[in-house]
Amino acid sequence: MPKVIGILDYDLIKTLLLSRLDVELSTRASESTLLNIKTRADNIDVALSTRASESTLSAVKSKTDNLDVLLSTRASESTLSSIYSRLDVALGTRASEITLSNLLNTVKPTLKGSLFNQSVTADTNFFASYLTPASPPCTFRIFACFNTAGVLSVVKKVGDVEVEMQLNGGSTLSANCLYAFDIAVAEGEEINFKYSVNATALDVKVFEIGASIS
Repeated sequence: MPKVIGILDYDLIKTLLLSRLDVELSTRASESTLLNIKTRADNIDVALSTRASESTLSAVKSKTDNLDVLLSTRASESTLSSIYSRLDVALGTRASEITLSNLLNTVKPTLKGSLFNQSVTADTNFFASYLTPASPPCTFRIFACFNTAGVLSVVKKVGDVEVEMQLNGGSTLSANCLYAFDIAVAEGEEINFKYSVNATALDVKVFEIGASIS
């Protein structure tokens, strides 16, 4: 025969069921709440992490850019300083009066002797004193024009020895024509000139030219 549940037993069972239901609902609510909280917390973590990364990267980039500029500037300053230092020395040396004087001497021709519309005697030196080079080895360049055709010769003297050499291949110079000849001159050599006939030297100029431009 089925067992009959009394009123007290029914009330007890109801109480137990309701209590269990509250616990279950409470548990579920807690799980749901926790899940939401966890999700939000995760989102916050991600957001904070992302923002922190962006902020950090921005700061790092800014510092890196500044570092690049700084290093570049310092390198440039160092390089320019070195260049300026060397340039100052170089310019100081080049600008020195002695250096400029020496440079001008090697570049600018020097007039050693000249005749203008003057008579010359056949086979006689043009100049009373031999022409001597200031900076041998060098070149003596002669420009010559006579009113009469003849042969022009250079007289080179070393010590007490004189040697006479014809210019223009020994061929006669045409009257009233201007000619130019180069004669190499070494240390210890002296130079003079002769013409084969009596004539008027319309224009004779002898220049010393430095070896650097000859």
